[in-house]
Amino acid sequence: MTNEQITADIARGIFLKARMEKDKAELKAIESRLEAAGLRGPHVPLEDKDREGKQAILTSPTHRLPVRLESDSLVGGFDFGSDTEKEISAIISTDQFNALFKRVEKYERKEKDGHDFRKKAKKAIPDQTAYLKLIKALRATDSDGIAKSKTVIAWDAVQLLTPSKP
Repeated sequence: MTNEQITADIARGIFLKARMEKDKAELKAIESRLEAAGLRGPHVPLEDKDREGKQAILTSPTHRLPVRLESDSLVGGFDFGSDTEKEISAIISTDQFNALFKRVEKYERKEKDGHDFRKKAKKAIPDQTAYLKLIKALRATDSDGIAKSKTVIAWDAVQLLTPSKP
C-alpha cells in the first residue's frame, strides 16, 4: 500500500466508524418506537404455529413490518441436581433426556476480557514465575501449538495529526 492509500483508508475508516455509531444509535431509537407501537397492538397470532406469542403488523403506505412478541424463550441450561432437572427427569425418559441435553462441567474465567484477566491474575499471583506459567497454560493455540491471535484496528485510539510546519 502506498502512503496515499493508507491516508485515504484511515480517513475513510474514521468517517465510516463515526457514521456506523450514529446509525446504530438512530436504529436503536427507531426500534424502540416501533416496539412501543407493536406493544399497543392490535395483535394477531404468530405466523409460525410452533412459536408461542403474538404479533402486531405495523403498516405504512409502502411497507408491512411484523413486530413479534415471542413468549417462548427457553433456558439454555440448568444446574445439575436442580429442581428443573428433577422436573424434566420426571417427564421424559433417560434416553430422551440424553438426546436433548448434555452435562457440561468446566471452569470459566471470571473476567471475560483476557486483558482484564491478566491484570487480575497479576494482582492475585505475586510470584512472577507462577503468573507466567499460568498465562502460558491458558494461551489459546491452534492444532499445531501456535498461539492464536486476532487483528484489531484500534479506531478508538486513532489520533488526528497535523503536519509540522517548516
